[in-house]
Amino acid sequence: MIHYIVYTIVSLGCSFLVYRLFLKNQKTFQFNRFFLLTSLVLSLLAPIMEVELFNTIPSLPEINFQSDDSAIISEDLLTGRTVETVEKADNSFNNLLVSSYFIVLLVLLVRYGLNFFRIIKLTKNSNKTIGGLKLVGIAEQQNASSFFNYVFIDPKQLADEAYAKNVLQHEMIHSKQWHTFDILIIELLNCVFWFNPFVWLYRRQIRENHEFIADDQVIQSGVDITTYSNTIIYSGNNYGPMPFTSGFNFNHIKTRLIMLHQSKSSVLKRTVKSLIALTLFAAIFTLSSFKDSKPQLVVVVDAGHGGTDSGNLIEKDVVLQISNRLAAYSDQKIKIIETRTNDESLNLSERVRFINQVNPDLVISLHSNAHQDSNISGVEGFYYDKSNYQESSYTYSKILVENQLNQFSNRGKINVAGFYILKNVECPAVLLELGFITNDKDKAILTSNNHQESIAKSLYESLLKIRALKTN
Repeated sequence: MIHYIVYTIVSLGCSFLVYRLFLKNQKTFQFNRFFLLTSLVLSLLAPIMEVELFNTIPSLPEINFQSDDSAIISEDLLTGRTVETVEKADNSFNNLLVSSYFIVLLVLLVRYGLNFFRIIKLTKNSNKTIGGLKLVGIAEQQNASSFFNYVFIDPKQLADEAYAKNVLQHEMIHSKQWHTFDILIIELLNCVFWFNPFVWLYRRQIRENHEFIADDQVIQSGVDITTYSNTIIYSGNNYGPMPFTSGFNFNHIKTRLIMLHQSKSSVLKRTVKSLIALTLFAAIFTLSSFKDSKPQLVVVVDAGHGGTDSGNLIEKDVVLQISNRLAAYSDQKIKIIETRTNDESLNLSERVRFINQVNPDLVISLHSNAHQDSNISGVEGFYYDKSNYQESSYTYSKILVENQLNQFSNRGKINVAGFYILKNVECPAVLLELGFITNDKDKAILTSNNHQESIAKSLYESLLKIRALKTN
């Protein structure tokens, strides 16, 4: 999420700078409208175009868990020396930021909805039609504005025929050009991306460009430029337009008048500047949505036990199900290879031989722990401290354990142990104990389809962190 926010701020900032440098002062208003809307939407979409969403993961069949709870369980079946206790990170600040975002979002969306329904309610008061525009009377001293083909205007302004003609012609252009649609989009984006300053700047430029378009086309229709300029100046004495409407009065009267009287640059100059703006934006968009070129992380996931070796109670079934769910996340970033995909017996030497043939970047051996004390719970990671890969194995085990704390208890352990797989594979290796099958809470988590999916997703997210760490 942080990466997305940074990317959108940078890409929108660069696109906005391109607009200001090459297009803002050019009388290419229709192209400017296209550029502003397109660059805004694409800059917000570009960073997520390469993100793999978790919506194509195939569903997996239910496992019928059957266990004999009276089975004798050896205490500390997997033993090791604890070298570090990992505690759940304090996310209070992050939670505060997320809560603040949604509170502001909710307030802005409520305001958006109220303004929208207020406009809809006012449109029902239409009592006159002129040239396809439906007129709605509003309070005195409030400027005329339009919402699609509805024009909100003070009835007294219609008494001045010349003034009313200019105003209605201006609003007719807003209506025909569907400027209200642009405004509804940018106002909604402002609600969602309220934290991005460039979205607010885009909003201002889009509205300003709407006025430039309307002013320019009114003059092109034959209206005297001096008379029309006086109309703009006169309208500055009134209150601004209502929300969601394109108003005849725009705060930057001076800017409108300057643009109105500015001569068009040559066709060649306008074409060159437009092409430069498009080329630069294409470069910005390409960089913002650049495909991840980091090498794929190859991971062998070894679901412990299997076949006649059940492990602790239902351990073999639980870890297989989680392994299968994790394998479903395999993509261009993380390649998951399983030592077993069904309930089969594999001895340790067979597993090690298979792993070394694959030559992965990491091995994760999945297990679920057991203890005679049913109150014992949590996640534990094991690595071999005499391995050539002990440093990376330790780092990876810590990442894996930390990411699982949200699923189980708030504390986890990092242990060193000389288990066969950890000692004999020729790559970084972690044996991960996912909870205690003898603890009621952990068992409920391990046997729940939804929680298994969450565990698999957390494992995948851990692997993304490991990949980022490995390729930096």
